[in-house]
Amino acid sequence: MTGGTPAGDAGGGAGGNSADTPSAGGGFSIAKLAFYALGAGVLVLAVSIPIIVLLANWSPVAGLIAALAAVVAMIAAIGTVANRMVNRARADLIAARDDHPPA
Repeated sequence: MTGGTPAGDAGGGAGGNSADTPSAGGGFSIAKLAFYALGAGVLVLAVSIPIIVLLANWSPVAGLIAALAAVVAMIAAIGTVANRMVNRARADLIAARDDHPPA
């Protein structure tokens, strides 16, 4: 056995050549997912900090409300980016498995 396929099945089996089978590591990476998702959260935080500071100088309650809204926006940005990346990787994997171009 080499590469997870039997020695006698060098591409003549029902699955085809092992080089043609889709792999989970084609373009998706957990590190890339974490980097982009947390980057989106940091970007939201960087945009909202000046707004929070300005509102906190005007009214502490308004600053607190803006800070809570920023936390909610950060969570939404992280979730949106992560869902889009995972859904795109899933669609690519399914398309590669079914020999269809990705949508």
